[in-house]
Amino acid sequence: MLTYHFENNIPLFRCSICGKCEGFIESKSFINKNRGCCWYFPKYTLMDIKNIISIGRKDFIRKLKKLDNVYISSFYLEVRGYFDEEGFNKMDIDEDIDFDKKLFFRLCPFWQENGCKIDYKLRPHTCNLYLCREVIELCKQGYSEFSKERKDYFSYMIYFNELLKRELIENGLDLLKDFESTLEFIKKYEVPKFEPRQIEKLIFINEAS
Repeated sequence: MLTYHFENNIPLFRCSICGKCEGFIESKSFINKNRGCCWYFPKYTLMDIKNIISIGRKDFIRKLKKLDNVYISSFYLEVRGYFDEEGFNKMDIDEDIDFDKKLFFRLCPFWQENGCKIDYKLRPHTCNLYLCREVIELCKQGYSEFSKERKDYFSYMIYFNELLKRELIENGLDLLKDFESTLEFIKKYEVPKFEPRQIEKLIFINEAS
């Protein structure tokens, strides 16, 4: 089953197969067999940061800043996980795979045995709207509404992220120059809320049979 949840301007695709995806190409890992698709190194854009601040969790952003594995850019934070470079260089992988083979050797820093260790409201939007290609294939035509919502939300985030970035530049602020003042500016900067679709839950064929 695939469902769509939206709260506090933060979207989430919930998939009943999540964590039970053994055999899916994107869940394959040479690090941990239970990793699932948690290979992404979370990147928090200005808009992701704003959404988190808006739910009263500025403390979470401050904690990220203090972590040794967090790369702080002028306009985003990236939480870097584990990459087995030696294993990647030694492993012979099928060259026909049409995506970055490094993902087989990557592990998200927020991964744990029973799933993500942080609440979905504290994740970047990229994580919350990710679906592997196998799940998309199971959705068949029913995926179209989910796909439209994902594209619209990504466009919304990119557009207002760029506007926010320009405003920060004009005010001489960024996350490297003055972290706290930048967070306060982001908090006060007005952005219209995204207007989500009402999407019906989707039952996978194998679940309905």
